Amino acid sequence: MKYTIVLDPGHGGIINGKYVTAGKRSPKFDDGTYLFEGVNNRELVRKIMLALSAEGIDCVDIVDSQQDTSLETRVSRANALNRVKSCLYISIHSDANGDGANWDSASGLSVYTSKGQTKSDELAQLTIDELQEQFGDNVKWRTDKSDADEDKEENFYVLKNTNCPAILCELGFHTNKEEAKKMLTVEWKNKCVIALVYAIKKYMLKN
Repeated sequence: MKYTIVLDPGHGGIINGKYVTAGKRSPKFDDGTYLFEGVNNRELVRKIMLALSAEGIDCVDIVDSQQDTSLETRVSRANALNRVKSCLYISIHSDANGDGANWDSASGLSVYTSKGQTKSDELAQLTIDELQEQFGDNVKWRTDKSDADEDKEENFYVLKNTNCPAILCELGFHTNKEEAKKMLTVEWKNKCVIALVYAIKKYMLKN
């Protein structure tokens, strides 16, 4: 089946030189810089869209701006698209732990769906499988196997209220100094992109 991939870079970017989302950043690196989650999310979405387009897969950035677009607007746009096209919704984030001002030891990758068994679980498991193929044992896997699959389930607004299969990917902890450094590398980003594109292609072939 042919799908349109709806990509949602979480939080906001930089407008007039200022990061627009309070918090949602790493502690300060030794050189005085930060990993801004919203900026990093946008870079990943840009790379994913380029890779999908190269494969002939329709995709759209549901935000397509530096604004910290409301969750309601993001969902409304995704649902409107899904009424005229068959869509898959993928929200891109990074994770955090601690007070945000100091580096923390928590690390790892996770993929979320809304609660209960839906088509989202299939997309989530394929994504986890492909991420594990790319990263192997070099990262911590934050999974929940209580319902026989590995996705974590929460009633996040963008997952609970979208009308199509929807996942939210936490692609590393920006509050872990060593992991945050890796997250900024081309190698890390490319692994995330490859995993997501492969997962999407496999889902489309099966559905």
